[in-house]
Amino acid sequence: MPFSEIKAVTFDAAHTIYHPHPSVGAIYREVMQRHGLDYPAESLEAGFRRAFRCVSKDSAILDGEKREWSYWRSVVTESISQLSPPPSDFDALFDELWNEFAHGHRWRPAGAARDTLSSLKSQGYQTALLTNWDKRVRQVVAETGFSELFDHLFISSEIGHEKPAPAIFAHCQAQLQLAPEQILHVGDSLQHDIQGAQAAGWHAIRIVEEENHEENDYRSITQLSQVLDLL
Repeated sequence: MPFSEIKAVTFDAAHTIYHPHPSVGAIYREVMQRHGLDYPAESLEAGFRRAFRCVSKDSAILDGEKREWSYWRSVVTESISQLSPPPSDFDALFDELWNEFAHGHRWRPAGAARDTLSSLKSQGYQTALLTNWDKRVRQVVAETGFSELFDHLFISSEIGHEKPAPAIFAHCQAQLQLAPEQILHVGDSLQHDIQGAQAAGWHAIRIVEEENHEENDYRSITQLSQVLDLL
């Protein structure tokens, strides 16, 4: 069995364990309506996706939390750059958006996430969240009732490195006190999750929306519960 040596399973957060609820565009619209703006949710969603693709994090900002804050501020700025009228008080708007995504009710756990994590823990596996996020994710985990399901929370802004950098995987491995071949990482991003984990010598499973029958050097699943079938 390819995963017979696994002793710990780490999971990405956004789009693996959690999904924005009801959607990024809908959340943006709700908050912006409180600021007198009425952009269509579809336009906000499209703007967000465009911004998410083109905005980069400023590596010159060494403090992880400040870097995340600056990055998401730029994402929001770009997301609404093509919409009119502009907000009269962008600072207040962004602060409210930033805080909105810290709440558990804005994140819907994936279908089988809770049962999968609970089953892994009952079978003796270490479980961890390994995410390119900031300290807000701690509140999300707590408010969604997942605190007891993770043995570790590995958060990039706190560690000082992001996936796919080898340093973040090395940090996690040291905390888990395991050899690389004993760790499995599950995530949605080919670059950050799969390639990053494989470069560190870990096993990796990619979660995708639809079954992929192409030849790849990694396993893919469509439901988190399928992790249990592979171990």
